[in-house]
Amino acid sequence: MEKTLLLPDGTSLSYEIRRKSVKHLILHLENDGRVWVSAHPRCQESEISSFVAEKSDWIMKHLKTWEHGGEAVAQYSEAELIRLVKGLCEAIYPYYREKGISYPQIKFRKMTSQWGNCRPKQGILTFNKNLCYAPYECISYVVWHEWTHFLVPNHSQTFYAQLETVCPDWKRLKQRLKDVKL
Repeated sequence: MEKTLLLPDGTSLSYEIRRKSVKHLILHLENDGRVWVSAHPRCQESEISSFVAEKSDWIMKHLKTWEHGGEAVAQYSEAELIRLVKGLCEAIYPYYREKGISYPQIKFRKMTSQWGNCRPKQGILTFNKNLCYAPYECISYVVWHEWTHFLVPNHSQTFYAQLETVCPDWKRLKQRLKDVKL
């Protein structure tokens, strides 16, 4: 369902609403400039419109970057990224081994909505191949974040308190990841 939002400066912002079984509104910005929002079927259109309006400065900033030829630039090749992430995993493993965590299987694949994934019960960490576009410190943050899920398998306050002990500037790095262009 295509919608248009008139911004205070007179420009219009078109976006699509895609109804999905999601808990929260999720904003998607495609490289070709398309904007869409994942929303639960019961979510009111007025709530979605307010959400898009709230994010409009961020959306317009990124759309303008792309209009001016802001191509995504890989910081690492896929092979370099794999070596880098595996090296980080090996370097931080002693901390988790002391807490009784077995070394997991490490996988890589392209993902569209997350930088990494941890499946504690299966002992699997999966990292997004698009991390090759992120700076080193953000990649390090993602590795710490995913490993921490072996200790706390959700995003509760306990999880973030544990993450803060190993990655004190996680909030800044999480924010910085949002600016990584793909």
